[in-house]
Amino acid sequence: MRRLGWLLVLVAGAAWALSLGDRVYVRGRDVALLRSTTPTAATLAKLQPGDPVVWRGADRDKPRWHRVEAKGKTGFVYYANLSVTPPAAELLSSPEGTRSVDAQAFASSGAAGKALTEGAVRYGNQEEKNKGQQHPTLREAVRQTQTLEAIAQQRTDAELSAQATRIAGEQR
Repeated sequence: MRRLGWLLVLVAGAAWALSLGDRVYVRGRDVALLRSTTPTAATLAKLQPGDPVVWRGADRDKPRWHRVEAKGKTGFVYYANLSVTPPAAELLSSPEGTRSVDAQAFASSGAAGKALTEGAVRYGNQEEKNKGQQHPTLREAVRQTQTLEAIAQQRTDAELSAQATRIAGEQR
């Protein structure tokens, strides 16, 4: 029984360090607040990075799921999407200087997903990763992403804004 107790503490992660009613923060983007601990349960709300939630404890049967209150609703969130500290502001650098941007705005901007790292390019170009019938291949996906990045770097903020406005109008 003693081993089981330690296992529950380890599995529950940060849960043992919290008290009911503590404020915790959402780490991920579009985190689903679910009606139950079943991953296919109805979504009550979508939570964004930095959203504060009130912690109501880990589920007794599924300790990786934590009950929280957010946006006037009570539901469950997978524990890896929670943090006891708010996300740090992201720093953006440009020729005009460095400025701080809140985590939610940064994630929403898509800036966090821009630019393939050297490691991602190496991974995508490995021969063994490009076998089989997948289409596009990882190699082709890397090439397409690099092409899109090069095109995006040639556009001004005004051009990108106009394009986004035009696309949003077409989707209505």
